[in-house]
Amino acid sequence: MNKSKAIGLILLIITVVMWGISFISIKISMDVFPPLSLAFYRFVIASIILFPIMKYAAPKEKLLKKDIPLMATAGIIGITIYFFFENNGILRISASAASVIIAFMPVVAAFGEIFFLKKIPKLTALLAVALSILGVYLVIGGDLSSEGSLLGYLYMLGAAISFSIYLVITKPLFDTYSDVTVSFYQSLFGCLAFIPFLGFEKVSWSQLNPEISIHFIFLAVFCSGIATYFYMFALNNLGVTISAVFMNLIPVVTFIASYFWYEEIPSSIQLLGAVIVIISVSIVTLSEKSKEINN
Repeated sequence: MNKSKAIGLILLIITVVMWGISFISIKISMDVFPPLSLAFYRFVIASIILFPIMKYAAPKEKLLKKDIPLMATAGIIGITIYFFFENNGILRISASAASVIIAFMPVVAAFGEIFFLKKIPKLTALLAVALSILGVYLVIGGDLSSEGSLLGYLYMLGAAISFSIYLVITKPLFDTYSDVTVSFYQSLFGCLAFIPFLGFEKVSWSQLNPEISIHFIFLAVFCSGIATYFYMFALNNLGVTISAVFMNLIPVVTFIASYFWYEEIPSSIQLLGAVIVIISVSIVTLSEKSKEINN
């Protein structure tokens, strides 16, 4: 495994931890910010953070006119539409239950690679995807209907599908642009697409307190700014399937965070599911590594 892939794996793990905790922070932040407003303000701050980084790391890169439609579409699907679904889902179900979104990403992403990128994942990778879904099913307790609103789960399914489409259509942009340039412009376009809908929501600024402020800053600076760049780097260097399968670790992180925040104790079945998820991620990583050595 070369240096870029190794760094990509490390950054992907850090991203998974941040995004796993984010489900709890989103739940808490929505006491003040409605779903679309929360996403909008997150990515306003993220864009402000990413802009100077882009100017420093890739000062000569300019967004070409011919690439604006694809960049804007990716940003709108991966940020505007995704967070419309995710935040509305988290609003209706528990943070732990909402993390079930990850169970659907690898499947859609893998088939997206097959149909759109004409790339056939190895059989071991596909089997690991199926294994990871079983693991997540066990982690969430095996009974989605008991956790909350059916509409909440439908929103989360929409989030999973939109993010998987985003992964596939973003990949070609790396042929022309660096990770940070893709991160900035997608954050910018995704942020701008929220503006027409903000008039339908009202932010409860009077309820903003230090606790909620800390969670919001964590979401905006770390989850939307830093983790978005980390994930772009990983996606560019590791590919769609590995980047998607690693997202299966997010429910594990969410359950651990829920234990410390809400004192929720996972069952033995949930712990078994966590182990299965970790094993499935390892199988995919080793599969891709062996393919690289053979090539």
